[in-house]
Amino acid sequence: MASLALAAPAVASGGIQCEGGDGVSAYLATGHLPVLQVIGAHVEAGGAAWSTGSERGEGTPFVVGQAFADNQQVLVDFTDPNIEAILVGLRLRFDGSEDLPLTGVLTVGGNSFPVQCGEG
Repeated sequence: MASLALAAPAVASGGIQCEGGDGVSAYLATGHLPVLQVIGAHVEAGGAAWSTGSERGEGTPFVVGQAFADNQQVLVDFTDPNIEAILVGLRLRFDGSEDLPLTGVLTVGGNSFPVQCGEG
Protein backbone atom coordinates (compact mmCIF):
# COMPACT_ATOMS: atom_id res chain seq x y z
CA MET A 1 0.00 0.00 0.00
CA ALA A 2 2.84 2.36 0.66
CA SER A 3 3.59 2.12 -3.05
CA LEU A 4 1.03 4.89 -3.63
CA ALA A 5 3.53 7.41 -2.35
CA LEU A 6 6.82 5.56 -2.29
CA ALA A 7 8.26 3.23 -4.88
CA ALA A 8 11.56 1.91 -6.17
CA PRO A 9 13.38 4.23 -8.60
CA ALA A 10 11.78 4.19 -12.02
CA VAL A 11 10.86 6.54 -14.82
CA ALA A 12 7.12 5.93 -14.53
CA SER A 13 4.81 8.10 -12.51
CA GLY A 14 1.62 7.51 -10.61
CA GLY A 15 -0.76 9.44 -8.46
CA ILE A 16 -2.95 9.76 -5.43
CA GLN A 17 -6.67 10.47 -5.89
CA CYS A 18 -8.63 11.72 -2.84
CA GLU A 19 -12.38 12.21 -2.43
CA GLY A 20 -14.41 13.75 0.36
CA GLY A 21 -17.95 14.98 0.84
CA ASP A 22 -19.43 18.18 -0.61
CA GLY A 23 -17.34 18.14 -3.80
CA VAL A 24 -13.97 17.88 -2.06
CA SER A 25 -11.30 16.24 -4.21
CA ALA A 26 -7.55 16.20 -4.67
CA TYR A 27 -5.33 14.62 -7.29
CA LEU A 28 -1.56 14.48 -6.89
CA ALA A 29 0.61 13.30 -9.77
CA THR A 30 3.67 11.69 -8.21
CA GLY A 31 6.99 10.37 -9.42
CA HIS A 32 8.15 6.90 -8.47
CA LEU A 33 11.32 7.78 -6.60
CA PRO A 34 12.81 6.78 -3.23
CA VAL A 35 11.19 9.97 -1.85
CA LEU A 36 7.80 11.55 -2.51
CA GLN A 37 7.99 13.82 -5.56
CA VAL A 38 4.74 15.66 -6.32
CA ILE A 39 4.86 16.53 -10.03
CA GLY A 40 1.53 18.33 -10.18
CA ALA A 41 -1.80 18.61 -8.41
CA HIS A 42 -5.40 19.80 -8.58
CA VAL A 43 -7.59 20.39 -5.51
CA GLU A 44 -11.25 21.38 -5.10
CA ALA A 45 -12.77 22.25 -1.72
CA GLY A 46 -15.15 24.78 -0.25
CA GLY A 47 -16.33 25.91 -3.70
CA ALA A 48 -12.81 26.85 -4.85
CA ALA A 49 -10.12 25.13 -6.91
CA TRP A 50 -6.30 25.21 -7.02
CA SER A 51 -3.97 23.86 -9.68
CA THR A 52 -0.25 23.55 -10.35
CA GLY A 53 -0.96 24.18 -14.05
CA SER A 54 -3.72 24.28 -16.63
CA GLU A 55 -2.85 20.71 -17.71
CA ARG A 56 -4.07 19.59 -14.25
CA GLY A 57 -7.31 21.60 -14.39
CA GLU A 58 -8.56 25.12 -13.80
CA GLY A 59 -7.88 26.80 -10.48
CA THR A 60 -5.91 29.35 -8.51
CA PRO A 61 -2.19 28.71 -9.05
CA PHE A 62 -0.34 26.94 -6.24
CA VAL A 63 2.98 25.10 -5.90
CA VAL A 64 4.29 22.27 -3.78
CA GLY A 65 5.86 23.85 -0.70
CA GLN A 66 6.92 20.62 0.96
CA ALA A 67 6.11 16.92 0.73
CA PHE A 68 7.01 13.91 2.84
CA ALA A 69 5.99 10.26 2.86
CA ASP A 70 7.02 7.13 4.69
CA ASN A 71 5.34 3.79 5.37
CA GLN A 72 2.86 5.41 7.78
CA GLN A 73 1.89 8.80 6.37
CA VAL A 74 1.86 11.28 3.49
CA LEU A 75 2.19 15.01 4.27
CA VAL A 76 1.98 17.72 1.61
CA ASP A 77 1.67 21.51 1.83
CA PHE A 78 0.87 23.67 -1.19
CA THR A 79 1.72 27.36 -1.14
CA ASP A 80 1.09 30.39 -3.27
CA PRO A 81 3.62 30.72 -6.13
CA ASN A 82 5.69 33.20 -4.04
CA ILE A 83 5.83 30.66 -1.17
CA GLU A 84 4.43 33.25 1.25
CA ALA A 85 1.49 31.27 2.65
CA ILE A 86 0.25 27.68 2.84
CA LEU A 87 -2.97 27.48 0.82
CA VAL A 88 -3.75 23.76 1.02
CA GLY A 89 -2.51 21.03 3.37
CA LEU A 90 -2.97 17.29 3.00
CA ARG A 91 -2.34 14.92 5.93
CA LEU A 92 -2.86 11.24 5.15
CA ARG A 93 -2.14 7.97 6.93
CA PHE A 94 -2.12 4.37 5.70
CA ASP A 95 -5.07 3.00 7.66
CA GLY A 96 -7.91 2.69 5.18
CA SER A 97 -9.33 -0.16 3.15
CA GLU A 98 -7.63 -2.10 0.36
CA ASP A 99 -9.26 0.09 -2.32
CA LEU A 100 -8.75 3.37 -0.43
CA PRO A 101 -5.70 2.74 1.77
CA LEU A 102 -5.13 6.38 2.76
CA THR A 103 -7.40 8.39 5.04
CA GLY A 104 -6.91 11.85 6.39
CA VAL A 105 -7.66 15.54 6.19
CA LEU A 106 -7.47 18.19 3.48
CA THR A 107 -7.12 21.66 5.01
CA VAL A 108 -7.97 24.85 3.15
CA GLY A 109 -8.05 28.28 4.78
CA GLY A 110 -8.70 26.95 8.27
CA ASN A 111 -11.40 24.52 7.11
CA SER A 112 -10.71 20.78 7.34
CA PHE A 113 -12.32 18.15 5.12
CA PRO A 114 -12.04 14.38 5.73
CA VAL A 115 -10.82 12.47 2.66
CA GLN A 116 -10.20 8.89 1.57
CA CYS A 117 -7.55 8.26 -1.06
CA GLY A 118 -6.34 5.59 -3.41
CA GLU A 119 -4.16 5.15 -6.43
CA GLY A 120 -5.06 7.70 -9.08
